[in-house]
Amino acid sequence: MLAGLAEIVVGDAHEPNDALDAEHWASCLLGALNVGRIIDAEIRERFRADLVPAVEALGSAEALATLPALSGVGVSPERERARAAADRLAAYGVREPVWASGVGAGRPVAAALQYDEAFDDGVSVIVEFDRYDEELHTLGIYIDHNLGGLVKDVFLAGPLSDVRAKLSVRAPNGVQLAVRDLELAEARARIVAALDVLDHTYDPPVDKDVTRLRALIDARVDLLPAGLQLGDDYEEIPQAERQRMLEAFLATPHGERWAGDEDAEDVAATAIDFGADYNHGGPLRWSPVVVEIFMTSWIARKVIREPAFFERLPDVLPDWVAYAGSRRGIPPTALNEAIEAVAAYRDDMLDAVSDPNHRAPARPARQRC
Repeated sequence: MLAGLAEIVVGDAHEPNDALDAEHWASCLLGALNVGRIIDAEIRERFRADLVPAVEALGSAEALATLPALSGVGVSPERERARAAADRLAAYGVREPVWASGVGAGRPVAAALQYDEAFDDGVSVIVEFDRYDEELHTLGIYIDHNLGGLVKDVFLAGPLSDVRAKLSVRAPNGVQLAVRDLELAEARARIVAALDVLDHTYDPPVDKDVTRLRALIDARVDLLPAGLQLGDDYEEIPQAERQRMLEAFLATPHGERWAGDEDAEDVAATAIDFGADYNHGGPLRWSPVVVEIFMTSWIARKVIREPAFFERLPDVLPDWVAYAGSRRGIPPTALNEAIEAVAAYRDDMLDAVSDPNHRAPARPARQRC
């Protein structure tokens, strides 16, 4: 099986035009062979380890194009095995591609963090690399805060200066896409943490490029300085503080009309609990995506209430979102998008809470103090 697979693997070895192209090709190759979601990591590592000698055994120019490409991606043991196999073939007189010496030669020179100043749905960690005889290029990792902080997307682009120029724009809704410098050690820490979340998430809803470029990401992370530990940004909010947040809302023009309305107050309290226990950024961070997750997923899975609660929720939640957004200083146009998302997901929420397959075990309604 491995011999036949090796023949298939080397069939496209002529495609790369330079070292970066070769690393991209090899990473996509390993991504296509990634059985890690089905079989455990130990078996996957053994499979990849056995693939290298199978390619080497072919002894062809295509094999010696494949092995250097593989030596530039993946974790350290995988890269070392591929490099040693390539050296053995080269010693027999097989000619390496002209780009072989540039594989794995990229070095990190700068990093930046891109984020939106309003909703904070996620950040992009962008690392710039230099390389022999080639222009600077960047590797961008998008970390999704609404999915627990996992790697959601990845991209390769040109120099960091070009990427920053494209990202430093103001969206039509007034949200500023800000970019700031990032220490290389912090870039590594952020990426490693997000990869760990990804690896411990079952069937994660990520872009297909994450699988394709995972081996390239692993190799580039190894080039970044280690040692920095990220702090835990989760802060437990005591029940008394949550009650004070509810009372503060009910005392404002946004929430005063709901004061004394038990179902309405329960809606606001539930929104606070969701933000405190499940939402990155806490009870006051409400983007259109957060509204969608709360209404169409979390409510149906976590909350059991009488029908009046769910019927009242689309009326009350816009006022809580407006209040929370005003507290965070969200631009009016952007805030309106979050508010309008409540109406947009109303029917989906009602369908979800009426579906017994989505229902959670019952829990008592929050008691008013």
